[in-house]
Amino acid sequence: MEKKKVPLWTGTFLLLILLNLFYGAAGHMTLPLVADFAMTLGADLTLASTVAGLMPLVSLFVCPFAGLLSDRISRKKILVVASAGYGVALLLHSFANSVAMLMVLRLFTGIFFSLVCVTVIAFFFSYIPRERTGEGLGYAALATILAQAIGPAIGIWLSEINYSLTFIVSGVSALVCLVVLLLIPNREEPAKPQQNKKFSINDLFAVKYVGFMLLAALFSSGNGLVSTYLKIIGDERGIGDISLFFTVYSVCMVALRPLTGKLLDKKGVYIILIPSVVFAALGIFLVGISYTLGLLIIASVAKALGQGSGTPSLQAHVVKTLDKSKAGVATSTIMIGQNVGNAVAPIAGSFFVGPFGYEGMFCGFGVILLVAGMAILFLQSRVEKKWKNEDQA
Repeated sequence: MEKKKVPLWTGTFLLLILLNLFYGAAGHMTLPLVADFAMTLGADLTLASTVAGLMPLVSLFVCPFAGLLSDRISRKKILVVASAGYGVALLLHSFANSVAMLMVLRLFTGIFFSLVCVTVIAFFFSYIPRERTGEGLGYAALATILAQAIGPAIGIWLSEINYSLTFIVSGVSALVCLVVLLLIPNREEPAKPQQNKKFSINDLFAVKYVGFMLLAALFSSGNGLVSTYLKIIGDERGIGDISLFFTVYSVCMVALRPLTGKLLDKKGVYIILIPSVVFAALGIFLVGISYTLGLLIIASVAKALGQGSGTPSLQAHVVKTLDKSKAGVATSTIMIGQNVGNAVAPIAGSFFVGPFGYEGMFCGFGVILLVAGMAILFLQSRVEKKWKNEDQA
């Protein structure tokens, strides 16, 4: 008899998607405004950029420990505390009257934000059937994409009235998550006893998936370069309506996420990752040689097929193949790679722009992404094959 398909679309699953939407909205309403707000408090451009970059920097250090924490105590309790802290920290931004105070608030916001980002994916895993992990996480990610698309626009619109209003609305959005969490029935498995367990590096990230962590870093490096330098390239090359690049990317992501999730569940991760590396490299290369909006739009589609499909597939695969009790570490493994790429790539790129120009920098990184990405996939497949054989022995 054909095995009955486990239902995915339940009332609880809809609440989880709503949870992701409000978390995403809280962050994306404020992220584009932090540097501008810092400058209104007296910061110069360099200091304002530093303030804006504090959250990814904090996240880089907090994520591994957030994963460890979420595997040892109730994820729902972590989310309740982190949501309250995240919401209050955002609300307090409206009272910031100096750059120093804003920096302290960004540090605290980064801590709670990291706890939320790692724990919420692990929390989702308790409510999604294992055989539909890729599909479930794909649909859940649509809420994040929606927040990315509308959050900045809402935040900028509110800031034109008053910066404080933006921070108040974003803080309330994070606090709404507390209400949503109370409506979600507890379905977590009890934490396994840890009294006699010695601490190891595997408690911070899944060592067997270090290859995928490096691949996530490559994907996010390309994303960081595009986010940092695309507007500058547009201005330098006289390309108007550069925001269409991100609009097309978001639309493609909405269409691709559920499809790649289903493909992951049925055919495995490598059938997605191999073309993802190729398309990600192509997208970066096309950005480098683009002198027209049309070619940039093609680059945007390639980027969605590449990094946009590859990163969530990495996340879903690692979460799906590790034990449920390690979902937090599985989540933080990929997020460490993402944070490294987002934090390091824009800074590293600035050293190559001078001697090689924007075209040389982007095209060069496109080649690096293709060669290094394929090498990582080859080596990681060997590691996974060896791991599987040892389990069957």
